[in-house]
Amino acid sequence: MSVTRTPVTPALAAWMDAIAPIPGPVRRLHEDMAGDEQEHMMTHPDLGALLAVLVRATGGHRVLEIGTFVGTSALWMASSLAPGGHIDCLEADPASADRAAANLRAAGYHDQVTIHVAPALDTLPALAPGYDLAYIDADKTTYPAYLDACARLVRPGGVIVADNVFGAGGDDAQAAVLRGFAERAVAHSGMLTTVLPVGDGITLSIVR
Repeated sequence: MSVTRTPVTPALAAWMDAIAPIPGPVRRLHEDMAGDEQEHMMTHPDLGALLAVLVRATGGHRVLEIGTFVGTSALWMASSLAPGGHIDCLEADPASADRAAANLRAAGYHDQVTIHVAPALDTLPALAPGYDLAYIDADKTTYPAYLDACARLVRPGGVIVADNVFGAGGDDAQAAVLRGFAERAVAHSGMLTTVLPVGDGITLSIVR
């Protein structure tokens, strides 16, 4: 036990990266995206592996992803779906949605994933409750609305994960919005939430 936080040094980070069990389709996607100007938007293996664990731990029958980009996190989560499990991916950008669909098809997950191409707030009201897990990684200023939607859609005992809550990749105003979101999630009466220093920070919430 320890009351101090161990810093992730470059050496420790290298060790964590070396032992990460990265699925083949995810590894190939990282190779394909190497040097791309948007490569930094891909899900880091630390978070990808955590999402895969959480999908399996919550049953893996219904998963909701808000913000799909090229499909990195969807590939991680699809690898842990239960037989007959399904992911609904919400992506506003048609070009990113097309790339994600191609990557998921190449990995053999085209039957387990549906990509809804529209602003998430247009799609969320039509979805039925009962998701085991929801993952939020989309436009940051809309995180509070996404959290409210996920609180309705995720079943009691299910999990909601939101990425980038430290706001390190944006300006001070965006960082303030994201940290305010994290504080709101922690205080939310309908869920039990912790903040974890995974990547750029995540909230991990269990719906009461």
